[in-house]
Amino acid sequence: MYAKMTRTALIGVLALVAAGPLSAQDDVARKNLARAEALFSEPFSRIAGLRELADGRVMISDRLEQAVRIIDFANSEVVEVGHVGQGPGEYRMPGDLLALPGDSTLLVDMGNMRMTAISPSGSMEDAASLLLPSGLLLFPNGIDEAGRLYLDIAGDLTMGPGAGLPDSLAVARFDRATGSIDTVGQLPMAKVTELKSDGGGFGFSGAGIAPFQAVDAWGVAADGRVAVARAEDYHIEWMTAGGAKVVGPQVEYEPVPITHADKEAWAERMSSGTFVSVMSADGSGGGGRAMNLPKPDIDGIDFPEYKPPFTRGAVNVTPEGEAWVQRYVAFGEPETFDVFDARGRRVKQVVLAEGRSFIGFGSGTLYAVWTDDDGLQWLERYRR
Repeated sequence: MYAKMTRTALIGVLALVAAGPLSAQDDVARKNLARAEALFSEPFSRIAGLRELADGRVMISDRLEQAVRIIDFANSEVVEVGHVGQGPGEYRMPGDLLALPGDSTLLVDMGNMRMTAISPSGSMEDAASLLLPSGLLLFPNGIDEAGRLYLDIAGDLTMGPGAGLPDSLAVARFDRATGSIDTVGQLPMAKVTELKSDGGGFGFSGAGIAPFQAVDAWGVAADGRVAVARAEDYHIEWMTAGGAKVVGPQVEYEPVPITHADKEAWAERMSSGTFVSVMSADGSGGGGRAMNLPKPDIDGIDFPEYKPPFTRGAVNVTPEGEAWVQRYVAFGEPETFDVFDARGRRVKQVVLAEGRSFIGFGSGTLYAVWTDDDGLQWLERYRR
């Protein structure tokens, strides 16, 4: 669905309102992104990836509409990129959009189990499989300015068949030019728990990530440094390309209690948009799709009393090299981010406008969406 909206492009001024200390233990300024600089004039169904191009246009992947588009906030222009299918210049499940050198973009298409380069003009070019000859399936979480992909792998790169269940994750770096892969660092493995549906038609029972557990998160900067948020004693560690570490000071915070509304919201998230990978009989890959599962039964799950300091997958790094960590907040409160510098010091806290969800960064910009009563997403641009 791609409906037209009346021309209310909502060009506003970004209001960054600095307040005093956050609390007795906080010593950084709080900034509110109160007004959008621009609102795009047409809605989207489900934005899966966003990449700001050098000239200010924005490339969007919409998973529900199975579409990739380049949009221009200045004139509301929309350029369609490729189309649905399995052949050259096609995709089936458009996802992340990662910045390649030369202002090109790498589209991650789990539907066809491949990644495809897209030129700034919207031409779909070179494609490569996400399944490596070694059998490793790439799920890239980031990219650096050299075009190397970053992902996490259960265990480490030396583990083979029969090695048993791993207790850690390797943050790995894959060089697309040479096909080589190496380890940047290690993280603890998230714990799993038994999940059961709460009935109603089709039920299921299985394992999933235990809710609201304290799990480390990471993101990659353009220069190849990796920012790791440590959950047990909340702080940031920067892992440099050469293997050195820069460890920031511990951040004090007040734990947020988990309410019934939090549990219901978690169950809703767990049941929607689950990715299912389908492999061919020879193991060469087949494709994947997103599907909705029945809601887990929250009465059968042992929830902790308090939320950890930050969400799963909380770390995103701006083009300028700041690490933004999304905090857990009380149910219904606006999304909140701690911002860290290259030395791991928290320099400010940023709060999005009410009802907005973070989508991605550009050069000096932040993109967020709000969802209307019809479930459509409206994309806004803020000046950070």
